[in-house]
Amino acid sequence: MTGQPASPAEPSGGQSFTAKPSDQARTYQASRDQTINEHHHYAPRRSVKMRIAWSLAGVTVLALGGLVGIDLWERHSAAEAAPVGDVEAPAVTVSASPSASPTPSPTPKPSGKATADTPGMPVSGAPAQRAEQEPAPSPKASESASALLPDPATRCTGWRDSGADRVQVKACGRVDGDHLYMSAEWRTTSGHALVDVYVWLADHTGRTVVYPGASAPNGMAAYGMQAWPMPKDGPQWKEYEVRKPLVPGEKYEVSVSVREAGGPAPKIFNPTVQGYQFGIVYG
Repeated sequence: MTGQPASPAEPSGGQSFTAKPSDQARTYQASRDQTINEHHHYAPRRSVKMRIAWSLAGVTVLALGGLVGIDLWERHSAAEAAPVGDVEAPAVTVSASPSASPTPSPTPKPSGKATADTPGMPVSGAPAQRAEQEPAPSPKASESASALLPDPATRCTGWRDSGADRVQVKACGRVDGDHLYMSAEWRTTSGHALVDVYVWLADHTGRTVVYPGASAPNGMAAYGMQAWPMPKDGPQWKEYEVRKPLVPGEKYEVSVSVREAGGPAPKIFNPTVQGYQFGIVYG
């Protein structure tokens, strides 16, 4: 066995054989002078591992895609089945106009005159008080349309104590054409007060009530009037037209009674109640 050449080392990764093109089906001749070389290539082990890794990666991608598809389908189904009020509206971004003025428009100041005839205008700044009530005698009495300051009457009594605390009163009258007007003025000697004012017309001789009629047992009444030493919150007087036929040349008495607000009202048809009087001749 000695003397034979050592066989060459087989290369890693496969064996190499050479065959002539005329050889078919791997029929090899047995003669020694025939050299057959075949080449067999074996894939390295690492390529198999990479194939397995890529296969696993593909399976993972498919699984994730399936999960994402199922989630989107469930959300779409839930949105279609939800009530209209449960669907969230898309957010809308409103940008400020560059032409808008940074200074807000001034709010118009409300008028200082607010009355019950003006809807939506609350009356503030005055204490709670009874509304002025003017009874409707027969014939109906009405307040003079005159709202001048001072009292348009040119003839009055002097200031007299009314009987109410710190309150003085005047009785006044005037004749304008065929109309006789009776009025009252009031003031305080100090501070502020609220008063109720009653005015009526009496006969000079019999001291009986001429106006208003029996439907107004307290006369023409004005409740909760402001009283100050000098007028501050509007006129401190009331005037009423006598809407009843009078005898020309006859003398009448304008009677005035001023009470503290909420106090007892005078019963003008009581013969003992006369008030503070001012005599005036009609005609």
